[in-house]
Amino acid sequence: MSSLIIGLGNPGKKYAFTRHNVGFIFVDKFLKKYPPFETVQKVDYLLYSTIAEGLEISLVKPLTFMNQSGLIFNSLYVIDPPLVVYDDLDLEIGKMRIRPSGSAGGHNGVKSIIEHLETQNFPRIRIGIGPKNSDAIEYVLGRFSDEEFAIVDRVIDHAIEAAIVIFKDGIDVAMNRFNSLKLS
Repeated sequence: MSSLIIGLGNPGKKYAFTRHNVGFIFVDKFLKKYPPFETVQKVDYLLYSTIAEGLEISLVKPLTFMNQSGLIFNSLYVIDPPLVVYDDLDLEIGKMRIRPSGSAGGHNGVKSIIEHLETQNFPRIRIGIGPKNSDAIEYVLGRFSDEEFAIVDRVIDHAIEAAIVIFKDGIDVAMNRFNSLKLS
């Protein structure tokens, strides 16, 4: 498996720390723990290279808006499927789910990646931001309360650990260790 991680979010300060930007928050926190030795900026993505637990890992933040996340594959050469990290409205805050593949589940960023890769077969870490609200768009583009963010921040710590386990020991080991986690 490739050691490429794509964290989904929307670019710009307006969207920083919104629920929909959990993937970007993940990448930023990963890079604080394991500082990059190289950063490359392209028109449609930022690529960071780092060493984490003896593994060389590349992390990507698409600079397109969420529903066009897959466009990065027009200029980002990928041999193996990337690990994609993103928010999930169907999971409550404090939960995360690791899966080896699957549908978009209504997530437009994942839908765009599936369309561009022409497959659903890529691993993912879904980080809960639910429960669903009557106005999903307003909810996902809203900011976390301090209490919610404290929980999500702890989940992201576990998601970073899970990503490393996926690359070192395989996705089945990571699913067994982290899918039962609930931090709320």
